[in-house]
Amino acid sequence: MIPSLPSPLPVLDRALLHLVCRLVPLAERPDWLRCWQAELWHRHHLRSTEPGSTAIDLYPGLVRDALWLYTESIHMALEGTALLCIELLAAILLFAIVPLFALSGSGHALLGLLMFNADRFLCGAVLVTLVSFATGSRTVEHESPASLAPRFRAQIFLAAKLVLVLTIAFLLSLDLTQPFHTAHPFTAEILQPQFFVFMALLGLRWNFQDQDNRCKHCLRELATPEQVGRPSWNFLYSNSTELLCKDGHGLLSVPEIETSWRQSSRWIASS
Repeated sequence: MIPSLPSPLPVLDRALLHLVCRLVPLAERPDWLRCWQAELWHRHHLRSTEPGSTAIDLYPGLVRDALWLYTESIHMALEGTALLCIELLAAILLFAIVPLFALSGSGHALLGLLMFNADRFLCGAVLVTLVSFATGSRTVEHESPASLAPRFRAQIFLAAKLVLVLTIAFLLSLDLTQPFHTAHPFTAEILQPQFFVFMALLGLRWNFQDQDNRCKHCLRELATPEQVGRPSWNFLYSNSTELLCKDGHGLLSVPEIETSWRQSSRWIASS
């Protein structure tokens, strides 16, 4: 609902405010309208009472201010979300394809190159994934059993990141070795799988760490870690690092030192 504007403002000013205020987030819109209404009224008052005065043109600033609030609201809404993570990985994937497309010369040649290396990619991806799951995953205990929907979303998100990371690692390995494949084919064939495995292992290690440090309900990145307790409290109470969900869904408690009664992280959902 857009608040009504007082009549002393010129028609153009009122029309511009009505139009531009739709870009402003709803929660900030009333205050924004009052502030700019006062600024425009003051400018109009100066022009009407002091015809020779030079009043500053506020229209560009008004529009830029509304656009900034609009983009900032989008940034705050997407910051740390699973959707933003997938979009960034997809952008990196497209960036990794560009050198191969330039070297291939055409989309048909690029498709042929990718199809020729598809078997190598699948074999390497399966081996790297098995090694990463066996050595890189971390157990997170839930204080109360998580519902099925958030757990299903988390697994879909993990799988999507895994596929994107493996594909990016393989494309980058081709980017590094394809330029000298014609002159030194044997060297390129030897180095390409090694580059792929190295980058894939690093990428999947990041994947598991990123998954652990997300809210188990909304999959948003958890807030900056905070130290709770002291090392001497291991035998008495708790010495851990806590990461809080920005939307208030719960917190993740990570023990600083593993003990027989506390060997894994614990997700504590908000009641």
